Amino acid sequence: MPFIIIDQGASAIRHYQKPKSPTLAKVSESIAIESVSNKGDQKKSSAYEQQHNTSHKVHTAQDIMTTPVHSLEKSKASIQAAWELLQKHKIKHLPIINNNKLVGLVSERDILKIYALKNSDKENWYRKKVFAASQSMDIHQLSQVLFDEKIGSLPIINEDQELQGIITRSDILKLSSQYGPLEFWA
Repeated sequence: MPFIIIDQGASAIRHYQKPKSPTLAKVSESIAIESVSNKGDQKKSSAYEQQHNTSHKVHTAQDIMTTPVHSLEKSKASIQAAWELLQKHKIKHLPIINNNKLVGLVSERDILKIYALKNSDKENWYRKKVFAASQSMDIHQLSQVLFDEKIGSLPIINEDQELQGIITRSDILKLSSQYGPLEFWA
C-alpha cells in the first residue's frame, strides 16, 4: 500500500512493507484474572466482553480519518491566518491547499518556532514536502510512516491529490485507548 510525498506540488509514491506480526498478545489471548468480588461485577465484565466482541474493527485510514478537514487556501495563506485557524479550531496541523489539492502543511509547532527564532522568511513558513496517504492505507503502515518520518499528521488525499481527511498521532492514541492494545490492527 503506497503513501504519497507531496513536494513542491509534484507527488512521488513510496511503498511501505507491512510490519511483522505484533509481539504482544491480544487482550483476548492474554491470561484472564478472575475477580473476587460480588456478582454485580461479573455482569459488568460480561457486558464489556459482549460489547468488545461486537465492536467495529479498524483497518484503513478511511476508518479513522478526520473529515471535513480545516485547511487554508494558498492564495490567502499567511502565518497570521494559519495561526488564527489553528487557534480557532483547536487543531495542531493545517493543510495548505491550492484548488483543494494538497500543496503544503503547517503545524502549530512550526509557527511557534518561526516566532521564537524571529525568522523573517515569509516564503518558507510552511512545509512544502508533505507526507500524505490514501484512504485505503492500512493502519499498520500509516502508524509506521508517522513513526519513521517523525511526523505528527498525515493528510489523506485521493488520486488527484485532493484533500479528503487527516490523521494525527492523537487519532492513533485515541484508537488504541478505545480498542485496547493492538486489537484494532487489521
